[in-house]
Order: sequence, then structure tokens, then C-alpha cells
Amino acid sequence: MDRQNPAVPAVAPPVRGTRGAHWAWLLPVLVGSLATALYCALSWSQWIRWDVPSWDNAIFTQLLSSYAAGEGPVVDIKGDGFNLLGDHFHPLLIVLTPVYALFPSALTPMIVQNVLFGASAAVITRCAARAMHPAPAAAIGVAYALSFGLQNAVAVQFHEIALAVPLLATGLWALRERRWLAATLWCAPVALVKEDLGFTVAAVGALMLGHAARPAVRHRLPGLRRRWDAFCARPSRPTAPTTSADGGGPSWEVAASRRDLVGARHEPDRAASSPVRRERGSGARMSLRDPAVVGGAALVVWGVLVSALAVGVVLPALNPAGEFAYADKLDLAGLLRDPASAVILQVVPAQKLGTWVLLLLAGAVVAVRSPIALVALPTLAWRMLSPNDGYWGAGWHYSAVLMPVVFVSLVDAVVRLRGDSVRAQQRLVSRAARSQRRGRAEATALWAVAAAAPWCALLVALAVGTQLPLARLASPEAWRPDPRADAKTTAVAEIPAGASVATDLSLMNALVSRADVHWIGNGQDPDPQYVVLDRSSETWGSTPPEDVAAYAGQVYGARYTVVSDEQNIVVARLEG
Repeated sequence: MDRQNPAVPAVAPPVRGTRGAHWAWLLPVLVGSLATALYCALSWSQWIRWDVPSWDNAIFTQLLSSYAAGEGPVVDIKGDGFNLLGDHFHPLLIVLTPVYALFPSALTPMIVQNVLFGASAAVITRCAARAMHPAPAAAIGVAYALSFGLQNAVAVQFHEIALAVPLLATGLWALRERRWLAATLWCAPVALVKEDLGFTVAAVGALMLGHAARPAVRHRLPGLRRRWDAFCARPSRPTAPTTSADGGGPSWEVAASRRDLVGARHEPDRAASSPVRRERGSGARMSLRDPAVVGGAALVVWGVLVSALAVGVVLPALNPAGEFAYADKLDLAGLLRDPASAVILQVVPAQKLGTWVLLLLAGAVVAVRSPIALVALPTLAWRMLSPNDGYWGAGWHYSAVLMPVVFVSLVDAVVRLRGDSVRAQQRLVSRAARSQRRGRAEATALWAVAAAAPWCALLVALAVGTQLPLARLASPEAWRPDPRADAKTTAVAEIPAGASVATDLSLMNALVSRADVHWIGNGQDPDPQYVVLDRSSETWGSTPPEDVAAYAGQVYGARYTVVSDEQNIVVARLEG
């Protein structure tokens, strides 16, 4: 039970009966499995259509390939011998190495991400099932699985944040149920997923500290209020004197009466200073033995320290340019000089406001009733303050880590609203008849909002989902293979295993698991043994190279011979 709100249980009472107990475990498995299957269907659709939205999936595939070979995090796609830990700080990705070693393919990271997202959907559903009946719990789980943050992340293929999503989901679930040690252990590794997520971890720790501090703050509030009332009761100027009853000098009777009032108000404070009162109040102080204090402080220090070291030391040290590659994405000095602009830039231009509104709707609006929603602020703050407009919208993978925050907050908000309703009903006993009617209406409204919130979240997810990637699976085009698939497969087969090859996006995913792939745009790389280009690729816009051998010669300063040219898929080999 909540120490401050006895009527509000931190965890819903256990479901009675064998059928209810089975649903409590079966429901998360069903939602998680269905979500994973849908995500994998989208990835397979992309795979058979040779859909490559960016080079990121190939980059992480090459990273895992280097780890599997017992080498460092070298990714030649970013540049010859490039250390990827000098680009973003993601040391935790090494845990995926055994999976890639068993299934060395660019499809493997995509499937791994799908499984991780599906597991997080199971966690969110289980979190909801612990606090409400199966039907609304299922609604929240499905809404989470269909959320725009996860769908867009699956569509742009693997990114390092895939590891953070289930960790955050499980850690925030534990946080909601006040399992402090579990929350600490699940959230701590998130700082090792990406350099900015340390501040998200610190936000979780700050919430834990805030919860631990509540009894002490509430204990001190009455005294502070009495002091404030006493201060406000002091006259601002002397009271006009009156003649005393005995005809003597002026009397300050009114002022004296106020001083008596002030003294009376200070009586509780003097009582509080007695040894007995101090002994009673000592239990309201924060204890260093409190798991919430220990875990919260550890997460704050750990999160801030990891992010600071990553941005200030590790990334500049490992980056070829000797600096943090994304330092220009956030002007902290300028924002400190003009704090007002930092507030305005959170919602301007309108694209940013759209992201805020979409997040608010995803949580059925009521998610902001939960303090857990504050965990989303670090990620949202740096995204909106960045001059890079790619961070402002709801697309790509940037909102994936926000989805566990939004939906655990939604679960917590529903429980809190129910508690608010119960407390409103309890207050009816001491009210007059008219006040009772208003109080009864308030209690009913709160309960209705709590009951409707899960279904509103599901309706929002379904409505927004009509414009998201999973909806495209219903069209025949999603399952129609690339008409040039045979030509692309033949071109890939012409590259010997382990050979160095420079290419554009079209064939990068197919080549990266069998060859040493370089990006064709890195002209300073050593001469690759092969060059594979797709003239129809969006990489070239409207001006693709007609003579690929001549183009490769210009880029690398070496002579190349065209080996094959079929349906605009060209393979050129280094001479000599």
C-alpha cells in the first residue's frame, strides 16, 4: 500500500482463481508474440523488396561482425578502420555478438530488434495486468505494440536503442511497483546503450529520491505553513493607538492581540522542538538505508557520470577528428545565455509541437498524471533543442525509447486516478448535501476517466496506425519481391567472400555479411577490390554515373573494369 495514500495500492490485488492467474501470464505472452510476429513480417517484407532506408543497419551488422571475429568495433562503412565507439557510445551492443555469430546476416539485427520490442510489449502488458483487469491491460499492451515510436523504429531497421526499450520497460515497471532494487538493476545498463541515455537513467534515479523524500517533505510542510501564516499575520505598520480605559497613555491592544495570535501559532513549533516531538518526527527523515535513496542516488551519479565521460572523454578520444561528432547538434552555451529561448524552442516550429501532441495522445492524455512521465523529458529536451530538424518529428527511431515511459505512465496514471476517485468518495462523509453531490460527481468522473483511458490509448494507436508502416503490410506491394532481385543476387554472388567492396545503399545489407564493405562516398578509403553500384538508387538522384569504371577511377585514382552490368546493377573490378 502507498504510505502516503493508503487507499491506493502500488500493485493491484492478485487475480483470484485459476483462470485469472492463467490470463495474467498468458496475456503478456500473446501480446508480445503477436507484436514480434508483426514486426518480423515488416522486416521480411523489406528484405524481399531489398528495401534499405539508410546505412545504419549495415553499420551495426559490420560492428557485430567485427565483434564476432574477435576484433574491435571497426566499421569500414564509416571510413577505413573507423572505430564506431568514436561515433556513438554503445558498448552494450557487444552482448548481441553470440546471436550474430550463429546467424551472420544483416537480417539478424533486424530480427533481434523485433524480438526485443516484442519482449517489451509483453512487459508493458504484464505491468498493466498487475494493476487492472485483463481487457484494459490487453488494450494498453496492444496500443503499446502499435505505437508510432516502435513502428517507425522497426521500419528504419536496427539501431542501438533496441536494447534500451525492454530494459526501460522492465525498469519502469519495477519503479511503478516500488521494487527499488529491481528498478536500479534494470535501468542502470541503459546508460551504456547511447551517450544521451545516461540522463534518462539519472531521471529515474531522481524520481526514486523524490519518492523517498516525500515523507520528510510532508512532515515539514505543516511547520512551514504555520511560519508563513505567522509571517503574514504581522502588521506591516504600527496600529493606531487608542486611549486606555484608565485614561492613561495610548494602548496597543490590537497589536498585542496579534502578537498573542502569533505566539499561539508558534506553540506547535515549540512543542515540535521538544525531545518527545523530535523523537516522533525522526522517522520522517530520509534514511541512507532506504533502498529508494540508495538506488536513486546510484542511478543519478551513474547516469550523469557515464554520459559526461562518454561525451567529454571517450567519444572525442576514439573519434578520428578528436572531437564529439555531434557536438554541433546542441548549443548549450547559447541556451544558457538565453534560457527563454530554450523554453520556446521546445514547441517551435510546429513540427515539434506535433511530436508533443502525438506523445500526449498516445498516453490518452492522462499519462501526465504520473510522475513517471518526467523520465521522457531528457530525451525530448535534447531533441527539441537541437538545430537538426531530423530529431523534431515522430519519424525514425528517436521516439522508441519514449514508448515505455508513456505506457508505464499510463498504467500508473490509471491507478492514481482510481485512488483519487476513492479519496473523493471518502471525503463525502463530512460534507454538506450540496457539496456531497459535487464530490460524488467528481469521484464518478475520475473513475470514468480511469476506466476509459486504456481504450482511448488503443483507439489512438489504431487511428494513427493507419498511416504507419505496419498498415502497409495489408497491401499486395508489401509482399511483391524486387523485380531486379535476380540481378542483385547475381551481383552479390560475384563478390568473393572477404573481398573489399565499395557500394551504395541498394546492396549494402546483402554485401555486409560476406565482404568488407565501404561506402562509395568515402573517397579517401584505400582502393577497394570491387565497386558495386545501382544506377537506380536514390543515392544518385537524377545523375547516376553512366560509366561506373570511369567513376570509380575518379574516386579512387585506380583503374577498374566493368564485370557485369544488368538492369542498372553494375559490378566493376580493380585491375592488376
